[in-house]
Amino acid sequence: MVSITTKKPRNQSIMQTLFLPYTALFIFVILLLTFYTIANETTKLKTSAFSTLQNNAAIIMDNFESVVHDLDTASQNIIYSNLIKEKFGTYINYQDSTLSSNEIYESINNTKVLYDLIIAMIGPNSPADQTYLYSLDYGKFGVGLDNTSSKDSVLNQDWYDEVVRLKGKKYIYCEKDETLGRYYSYPDDNNFISLSRVFYSPLNIPQGIVEVKKSFKSVANAVTAFQSPYEEEVYLYGPDGKTVYSMGSGKHNELYFDLITKQTNGALEDANQTPIYLKSENKYILFTTSDYTGFITALVIDNRMLMQPIYQYISANLILLFFVMVITVFISYLISKRIATPLSKISNQVRAFQLTSADTEPAFEEMELKITEVNTLYQTLLKMQKKARASMERELQLQSSDMQSKMLALQAQMNPHFLYNSLATIQAMADENMNQEIIMMCQTISRIFRYISSDSEQLVSLKDELSHTQDYLECMKVRYHDSLQFEFDIPEGMHEVRIPKLCLQLIVENAIKYSTKSSPPWNVKILGVLTNTYWEIQIRDNGPGFTKDDLEHLQEKISHIEKNGVLPNLEIDGMGLMNIYIRFKILYQGKHIFRLSNHVPHGAIVVIGGMMP
Repeated sequence: MVSITTKKPRNQSIMQTLFLPYTALFIFVILLLTFYTIANETTKLKTSAFSTLQNNAAIIMDNFESVVHDLDTASQNIIYSNLIKEKFGTYINYQDSTLSSNEIYESINNTKVLYDLIIAMIGPNSPADQTYLYSLDYGKFGVGLDNTSSKDSVLNQDWYDEVVRLKGKKYIYCEKDETLGRYYSYPDDNNFISLSRVFYSPLNIPQGIVEVKKSFKSVANAVTAFQSPYEEEVYLYGPDGKTVYSMGSGKHNELYFDLITKQTNGALEDANQTPIYLKSENKYILFTTSDYTGFITALVIDNRMLMQPIYQYISANLILLFFVMVITVFISYLISKRIATPLSKISNQVRAFQLTSADTEPAFEEMELKITEVNTLYQTLLKMQKKARASMERELQLQSSDMQSKMLALQAQMNPHFLYNSLATIQAMADENMNQEIIMMCQTISRIFRYISSDSEQLVSLKDELSHTQDYLECMKVRYHDSLQFEFDIPEGMHEVRIPKLCLQLIVENAIKYSTKSSPPWNVKILGVLTNTYWEIQIRDNGPGFTKDDLEHLQEKISHIEKNGVLPNLEIDGMGLMNIYIRFKILYQGKHIFRLSNHVPHGAIVVIGGMMP
């Protein structure tokens, strides 16, 4: 053993115990965590960069798809308009014959109507810059940037065979259009996205082809709007591999498309999410393929640009690591020095501490320690018994609050079938144009939900509860018509009696639920009795009534509660009669009335009430 001389301060051993091993451990842990963090965050940075680029590709593709979708919608609006097809057929017929003066006037008027119809179909948002209607055997009719017509045969169009082959399905292509490009003042604005499809006559005979066009500048603007730090190259390929748009050197367009095609033809479900590494160029290719259009958006990024933020992150972390280690050693020394002496004193006091009973205070001597946290710890030990007692009292309060919360949850519940049935009833009335009844129904439901969702106390006046119950019955009467009858007989002196919220309506709802299992008519009566000592409300129905087993089961539960004085948990999933009984027992502290019985010859009777104050 190593002997400790008396000249050496006692806290020297504590300093060694605290400072040396733990400082070494802290440094080791910091190093381990730092290198792990660097490795992990480097992977995350790279994954995040790929995710960002993938999202950029998806956004560009979404923008392109949005343009195509608008064109598709515009073309369908046109081809499904029988009036447009009729006017276009009339327009073609007028072109093939010599016209009289009246026919010339009719032709001009027909052309104007056709033009207006196409403009109306396209809409005010102008999803298409240009629309052409082609006759299969005459020429074309233009609306948009180019409002001219010509006898150019559709057979001369490059896309004709493919559009005919698709038999009414959309065909998308991108090409330059010098004619439409003249209407733009900016260079390179002669690129257009075009969508064509065959349209048919009412007899399902091919009548012509509609072509809608949109300038490519909207997609190009979406590409240039990205301010990515990676300086990626952007490519847009058609289904046939043709480069539709390129924002890069363009030296390897076909190579990039071949690599993408090879990967997407594989079995990978997430092929679009897997970057392609081109080792010869030290580049990554990220792409997204559109199931809607068949086009592909590809982003090509140089690996050196991708790694640059990662290198900066690693350098910053290594510098930070050095300063953290220096600060850790210094703080460890200060903490060890300041904690050693007070911890020794506290340790001696704690050895003698025992909590014997709730009325015994710990016999600790008062000490003023210079370290705030250690002093707080010591004061906490002094107050431990008081804290334990306070915690016990707080637990009781929490149990009470828990019961209160459950009661509020029960109060807020409502049978969703009532809402579904009410909406179905309103729909049926709407079909019958029963406007006044619909207004009444909506106002009644509004009052019901306002009452249910109001932040009132758990006890409400009987007058309010009766009003809410009557609203509910009015809604049910709209549903069941004359098959449901109800009656209120409540003395006016009972209107200010306080009862649990929603209990009356829920008993009535239960009565209707079981009464409707028998043949109509169904009668519900709500009767009130008021004396000098008590008040009670009777809810009667003419349904099948309680079964003998149900009455015995409910009475057995009530007897068990009355005998033991232990209330079961409220059931949040339902608002049964037992839940209402528990609420009455809690809120009236046992001074309540709750009876269940059957009516002669049939029907159920539920009686609720309480003692007069």
